[in-house]
Amino acid sequence: MHIGTKLRPDLFFTGIIVLINGYTNPDGTTLLRLLQKHNGDVEKYETTRGTYIIAQQLSTAKVNIYKKQRKPMPVLKPDWIVEIVKARRLVDYKEYLIDVVNENRHNTRSVKPFFGERASRATKSLRTKVHELILCCWWTWTAFLRTWL
Repeated sequence: MHIGTKLRPDLFFTGIIVLINGYTNPDGTTLLRLLQKHNGDVEKYETTRGTYIIAQQLSTAKVNIYKKQRKPMPVLKPDWIVEIVKARRLVDYKEYLIDVVNENRHNTRSVKPFFGERASRATKSLRTKVHELILCCWWTWTAFLRTWL
C-alpha cells in the first residue's frame, strides 16, 4: 500500500497505469476521468510504464501480438475499473481478463525438451552429434592457434 492511500483512501488507483485500447463501454474519456480522480494514470501508447491494458475486444492481430510478448500486461475488460470505483478499493483483476488473449499464453515452444531428461532417443543422438562437432571444432581451433603462436 502506498503512503498516499493511507492518508487518502480514495486514491486507490495509485501506481496503476493503463492503456485504453479502442472502443470501450464506458468510453475512454469516462475511464480516464475515473482513473485520474483516484490517482491512476493513462498512457496513450504502449510503454514499459503500463501495468494493464483495458479493452472491450481486440482484433486478431492485437491478440497475436499480445500473446507473443515475453512479459505481457494483463488485458482487462473496462468493467474492472468501474468495479474498483464501486468497491472503493482494488479488486482482483483475474475475473476481468479478456479470455482470447490470456488463454494459452504459456503455450510457446521451448528448448528445454532438447536438453532435459525426457529428451527422445533421436534428440539425444542429435545432442551427442552437436557435442562432438563442438569438440571437434574446438580441437581444430586450438591446433590452428598452436601452429601460429
